[in-house]
Amino acid sequence: MLPSPGALKVPAGLAGQPCRHNGFKISLKSSVGGASATKPANHRHPILWRQGLLTLLFVALLVLPVGYGPISWKRATPPADGLLQTQAPSGRLQEVAPPGAVQQLQEALALRRPQVTIEAPRDGANLPAGPIKLNLQVRDWPLVDAGDLGLGPHVVVQVDDLPAIRLSGLELELPPLSPGSHRITAYAARPWGEAVKSPGAWSQIRVHRVTANPLAIPQPGTPQLIPVSPADLAGSEPLLLDWLLLDAPLQGLRDNDGSWRLRVSVNGDSFLVDQNSPLWLKGWQPGSNSLLLELVDGLGEPLNPPFNSLVREVVLDPSKPSLGWQKGRLAEGELAQLLGTAPPEPPAQTPTQPEPEPEPEPELELEPESEPEPEPVAEPEPVPAPQAAVEQSLQPAEAPSTSPGGSARSQVNPDGSLRRSGE
Repeated sequence: MLPSPGALKVPAGLAGQPCRHNGFKISLKSSVGGASATKPANHRHPILWRQGLLTLLFVALLVLPVGYGPISWKRATPPADGLLQTQAPSGRLQEVAPPGAVQQLQEALALRRPQVTIEAPRDGANLPAGPIKLNLQVRDWPLVDAGDLGLGPHVVVQVDDLPAIRLSGLELELPPLSPGSHRITAYAARPWGEAVKSPGAWSQIRVHRVTANPLAIPQPGTPQLIPVSPADLAGSEPLLLDWLLLDAPLQGLRDNDGSWRLRVSVNGDSFLVDQNSPLWLKGWQPGSNSLLLELVDGLGEPLNPPFNSLVREVVLDPSKPSLGWQKGRLAEGELAQLLGTAPPEPPAQTPTQPEPEPEPEPELELEPESEPEPEPVAEPEPVPAPQAAVEQSLQPAEAPSTSPGGSARSQVNPDGSLRRSGE
């Protein structure tokens, strides 16, 4: 409260002395309390009022700083001391709008509220050796394979930080797990790979092999960063950058309550986001790209390390065939196929061109082969008869002897006739 003009006193030493402040010259006069006997009271009050006003002006000039601007009645938001401020993509990166077909599909799926549950194995199970049979339950979310157009709405299964497995069914056989503890996460995904982040759209279990190792995985209820960036679905820009943030602290409930930030670095260009929303980016280079995702708190310190600092290689291959959602606009039939309300078209068969008939090769004139002369047939040599048989055949037959001891020659005449007895 300001004093009344009559109560203001100026020291006697300052009375009559000029005072300069901010270009003003003020002359102060001493005011003595009490009324003078020679001056009536009705003449004293105007003088005291002027002196008090000058004193008040002097005090105001001393209090106000030099160059003080006009007073603003608007409530100023206090700066957030030390909190990281968000940054938009910069450098070679540029955020752009999604393809037109994506916007069509977003509108068609806007009223869906998928519910995903892992039915088997059970949470906390100690699994035996060998492959793992995974059973899912999915409600209010179609699971579609649209053939050449690519996947429609589907579900993604991810073990720890391994690459995502995309499904259009409810059963999957996972490869054997290494000893220790593991996370198995399943979530509903849109045709272009973006994770659905509505309540109930994801499910996670923790399983063990041989024995539990709790320090190998984030504890339940602690923040988890799961990369979703579906580089495996696209080969051309713009490219979707997405992630799934589980059990992160709530923020945005009041001003400057930043509890977390996501630092994104693509080929060395970094920016900060504080919203769990996907980004469509241009500025990737053909071939291999480095991607670093770091979940930090509002001051830039790692949040729940070492689980939430992830490195990925994003390979951009322009030779990949384009999928349905990459088009500028989908026809009604294509939209129905991707939503599962129409069967996919059979794959187009490339018409095979008739093979050209081979040109006939020129015939070579062959000289007539000379007939071989007949070889002389060798006559078979006569088989010689046994010597005794030959001699017997050449000798004339002898007459039997009539007398004992006579020879056959003595019984034959010179002319070859037999001799008569008595000759």
